[in-house]
Amino acid sequence: MMIRYLPLIGLVILAGCAGHAGPRSLEPVAPTSATGIADTTGNIVAVEELPAPDLTLDHITLADSLATQDPDRLLADARLRYDAARAALERSDTTAARAAVDEVLGLLILLSDDQKHAGTPAQVELLKQLGVLVDRMQDRRHAAAEVKGTIPIVLNRKVRQQINLYLKDKRMDILKAAYQRSGRYTPMIREELAARGLPMELQWLPIVESGFKPRAFSWAAAAGMWQFIYDTGKRYGLQRSGWIDDRFDPHKATPAALAYLEDLYDMFDDWYLALAAYNCGEYRVLREINRTGNRDYWKMRLPRETRNYVPKLLAVLHILDKADEYGVEWPETHRPHLFEEVRIDKSVTLQHIAESLGMAPDDLKTLNSDIRHGVTPPTGYSLRVPLGAGSTLLASLDELPESKFKPPPEARRYRVRRGDTLGHIARRFRTSVSRIRRMNGIRGSLIRIGQTLRIPGRNYSSGTWADLAPSYGTPKNAATHTVRRGDTLARIARYYGTSVIALKQKNGLRGDIIHPGQVLRLSSTGDGGTQIAGGSTTYNIRSGDTLSHIAQAFKVSVSDLMRANPDIQAKRLRIGQRIVIPG
Repeated sequence: MMIRYLPLIGLVILAGCAGHAGPRSLEPVAPTSATGIADTTGNIVAVEELPAPDLTLDHITLADSLATQDPDRLLADARLRYDAARAALERSDTTAARAAVDEVLGLLILLSDDQKHAGTPAQVELLKQLGVLVDRMQDRRHAAAEVKGTIPIVLNRKVRQQINLYLKDKRMDILKAAYQRSGRYTPMIREELAARGLPMELQWLPIVESGFKPRAFSWAAAAGMWQFIYDTGKRYGLQRSGWIDDRFDPHKATPAALAYLEDLYDMFDDWYLALAAYNCGEYRVLREINRTGNRDYWKMRLPRETRNYVPKLLAVLHILDKADEYGVEWPETHRPHLFEEVRIDKSVTLQHIAESLGMAPDDLKTLNSDIRHGVTPPTGYSLRVPLGAGSTLLASLDELPESKFKPPPEARRYRVRRGDTLGHIARRFRTSVSRIRRMNGIRGSLIRIGQTLRIPGRNYSSGTWADLAPSYGTPKNAATHTVRRGDTLARIARYYGTSVIALKQKNGLRGDIIHPGQVLRLSSTGDGGTQIAGGSTTYNIRSGDTLSHIAQAFKVSVSDLMRANPDIQAKRLRIGQRIVIPG
């Protein structure tokens, strides 16, 4: 079990817990010796079980300490580890010092579980000394990093425009909700910023990115509070599997996001350009600089979202700094989560764990936001639980039933670009053309620029994916279809024996995007065209159509189309042009 803590807040909470048995004196107590320890009156009493004077941490492991039930022995061991932390700090070994402080906190939490021995003056004094030590570690950490540049807080026309948008009632409600959520994470973010020497204004960037929502997910498949796409997250150590996605964990994603921002600043030596690159990618910004020779963010031709990205952050900073001037009353922020980690080596549902701890399942999910389906992975997972609940979970862990859940097959989304083919995409993602076809309901090899494809992952199984396909339970000669979650035009067309072109023509769709709850009209003739004399059909050409695509959709040959439309030219099709489909 590993204890995680937010230094100052964690110590205050522990101090409060230690003093809940009644008012205690915080006056210093006499120092203890190797054969005695202070009792509740501050006097030294003999303890026969205490170690010899020359006993060190080389002889006592943390497991030994946790195994004993003697509170005097636990306190003595905690003091030894406090001395080790202080010595490590004198050697400038902050890593060892933090590890030792972590062990001291673990022992103090174990002591606080015993109501009889909670809050002795010796414990309170050690807690005070520990607080001073943690402050020294933080000061040394902060002083070691020199701040890299500054973010100019300008107020120009574009920033004023964003301020006015934020001050509108609905947008302001969203902004206040984001500010309220920020309290859970800004102490941790500020600590990371100080350690890396980055501007403190970056602590508010998640307001623009996600509104401080750990489970945010965008249309561009960017995930988490810092909105990482998969490839960038993987580059900075964020892992994803069928069980977990580190992008959704603020405590894992924050160091990755700040490392990325630090690298971008090192690349551009300008925070506006670094922030723009964080939004649209460093290659896009570099290409603009290379094309124009311009390094002024305000004059660059970048995507619209990126042009508004920096002004949004600056608008938030202005409103935060001058809330009275803008008439904004901020709500009280949420408090940071205080938790400890317990290693679980089997697959268990969060529902069962929450029941064993007597807590709400949603609260446990909030602490472990990287778990994708509410079940811990069978390969092992360090589960976060409220501070002090670790021993309760360990005691009941063997009784929790093992889950048989298996995550659905992994799939990614890819937007087709100019020059792409199914073979090229399959090679890029190390899969096969047949798998891509099955997952997307594609019969031939035709794909269109801008089309979004599902790309199977390593654990893809065509049988499993087929099992996940919707069973509509409606007759195939129905006149309408209500879109369900997971539906695609190709899957709907295949079920009803029609074509994607026919569905688009019948419903006036320009692209492939459909939404759950949307009602689609189905072609009664099965071909999406208008019946004319002689059994033929007319069809209006739409964006992206080719003769081969149309021929394939209506199950005729290209030569038959050419004969039925002698005036048509294959390379000069016009949107809205009416052609005849032979019967």
